Amino acid sequence: MAVFEYRGLVAATGKQVHGVRDADNAKVLRAALKREGILLTSAQEEAKATSAARQQQGGTIFGRVSVGDVAMMTRQLATLVLAGIPLVEAVSALTEQVEKLELKRVLTQVRDRLNEGSSLAKALEPHPKVFSNLYVNMVAAGEASGTLEQVLDRLADFMENQSKLRGKVVAALAYPVLMSLIGVVLISVMMVVVVPKVTSIFASLDRALPWYTSLLITVSDILSSNQLLGCVDMMILVNLTRRALATPPPPPPGASQHQKQQAKNTGWVIAAISTACFVVLLAFAVESVGAYSVGLVLGLFAGLAVSRFFAYVATPNGKVWKDSFMLKLPIFGTLLRMLAVSRFSRTLATLLKSGVPLLKAMDIVKNVLDNAKLEKVVENAAGSIREGESIAGPLKRSGDFPPIVTHMIAVGENSCQLEAMLENVARAYDTQVETRVQALTSLLEPMMIVMMGGAVAFIAFAILMPLIQMNDFVQ
Repeated sequence: MAVFEYRGLVAATGKQVHGVRDADNAKVLRAALKREGILLTSAQEEAKATSAARQQQGGTIFGRVSVGDVAMMTRQLATLVLAGIPLVEAVSALTEQVEKLELKRVLTQVRDRLNEGSSLAKALEPHPKVFSNLYVNMVAAGEASGTLEQVLDRLADFMENQSKLRGKVVAALAYPVLMSLIGVVLISVMMVVVVPKVTSIFASLDRALPWYTSLLITVSDILSSNQLLGCVDMMILVNLTRRALATPPPPPPGASQHQKQQAKNTGWVIAAISTACFVVLLAFAVESVGAYSVGLVLGLFAGLAVSRFFAYVATPNGKVWKDSFMLKLPIFGTLLRMLAVSRFSRTLATLLKSGVPLLKAMDIVKNVLDNAKLEKVVENAAGSIREGESIAGPLKRSGDFPPIVTHMIAVGENSCQLEAMLENVARAYDTQVETRVQALTSLLEPMMIVMMGGAVAFIAFAILMPLIQMNDFVQ
């Protein structure tokens, strides 16, 4: 049975409708919709409709299924299952309820697999972009233990908490990041466009300029030089070429992800060719082709070095090195560690309460930490647990988990209340993260205002002081 995305008109009112429906063919779909009072105007099979749906939804970014969408759908599914509605009927009802076409399409496939006799966990497995490994394993544990509705409820709580925490962090940091970008752009424009025109009058003066004015002119000359322009252009070209030459992974079953990767690689190739043409054409527009060429050579070596660095960071050892460095940063490192500990504690507690075995839970948890260094620690801890050790012991030896966390885990293990202790740790660290982010943003905002104001004041002071001195000399 094929899945169609259809558009039609309600015969009684002329209202346009669209949705996803499964049918043997387009003719059967037309007949089924006609019985419901809908005149079919167009119908596309799912594979053919994917690109059109993405364009209508604004591309992959806006058409993508978010964590909030899945959390809401999970909450509704838990309510329906708790009310005694059969699983297939519950999923069918959700298919009609959800608004996002991508999620509607996924739920249609899940319903079809359930009708074929598959379990819910097996039906969710082919959609890792929507239902994570954590989600699938918890559903499997709930089905095995007969507590699916409780597990779905826990999953909804877990996803909503994670989404809220992530949203608070992103919202708190959005303003400082935006202000920083605006400040950098404005100051760069001043240094490249405004300062050279104003300071050009100092060239005719037969007087030594103050050190701060000389520093301003030097920085302005560097930023507006042809060497820097050529260097930046070549660095961009080298890294775009590296991305364009990257080999796409082998096609997985279904090949849809492989097609996305191929399309992405094609985009990088087009970007690299366009940048190369721009670099060549720019050589005819700059003031000094020689200086521009020197910049291109420097940019080639710098771009290769940056490309080599990114290639290393993409390796397993490079990811561990990068994430270890991030955890050692003075302010943000502590925040990242808190976020990872909170995610570790809440995820492990949710999995254990849902009946997932400890070793399987540890294997899932390491994939949600978003930090290669801590993933390695959890992986080593799982190996020690397999040999008969406790959870707290290897985590404490690593030195990457705070002592209070390992102590509370040890107490929870000894008192047979590990899940409750982990939830307490998660709540405590969620609160600490929220408090620290608020404090950080409250400090960052005035600091950035002072820094931007100081930079503008320095530029104005460095320009005005020689003019004032020149005026005094003339008088």
